[in-house]
Amino acid sequence: MKKILCLFSALALVVSSCSSDDAVDASASLKPSKIAFSYSDPKENYATDMKYEGSKLVSETDSDGSILKYSYVGDLISKIEEFKSDNVLVTTTEYSYSAGKVASVTVKDAGATKYYKTKYTQNGDGTVSFEGFYVNATTGAEEEGGKVGKYTFKDGNLVKSESSFYGKANATYTYEYDSKKTPNANVPGLKLLLDAEEDTSVNNVVKITGTSATSSYVSTFSYVYNNNNFPTEKKHFSDNGKLTETAQFTY
Repeated sequence: MKKILCLFSALALVVSSCSSDDAVDASASLKPSKIAFSYSDPKENYATDMKYEGSKLVSETDSDGSILKYSYVGDLISKIEEFKSDNVLVTTTEYSYSAGKVASVTVKDAGATKYYKTKYTQNGDGTVSFEGFYVNATTGAEEEGGKVGKYTFKDGNLVKSESSFYGKANATYTYEYDSKKTPNANVPGLKLLLDAEEDTSVNNVVKITGTSATSSYVSTFSYVYNNNNFPTEKKHFSDNGKLTETAQFTY
């Protein structure tokens, strides 16, 4: 009888271990396949469908037929192209890297004579400085865009964004987070895109405080999570506490 009990205990341990491993494996592969956005005016509601190749996001298609297409060099996102529903190219955003970190982001609107380029510098204290430039679409010549700033990170989260415009303080944003996983936790390429700001963070933002020389505001966010601690719902509230947007995630 004791041998049988011991055998049963061992089997239970194996099953428990396998179940735990399966849960970990499932969590490690979860990626959003659809996000449904809703607003106070139902006419504004829409949904975005995501497609992947492995862990790489390759496209996002909105309800109106517009689409974002992602290109890669290795595991790094090199280009995002935005197309209208009639397949007309609207904007191309190009990314360059240095030592696996984003070094520049260039936004090219179709038909524009000038593009906007942001250059990033990784600082020794863990902050990232950035500076904007206008780029001649024909010659590639660059001229100062006037905007400079700095991102401050802590524990993988963007906690502060500061910027100035032609030497005058422009705006400062501070960010607070929960301890849960973001919807894109398993989409590594997106985490490097500094132009996405707080969306590159490892946790979900719960509060954004913005201040400038003339005004200030606070946005707050609430979440519903699944058993794997991924958000299934995100609500955005404005400065006056009014619900402005609800996003529902399908994995």
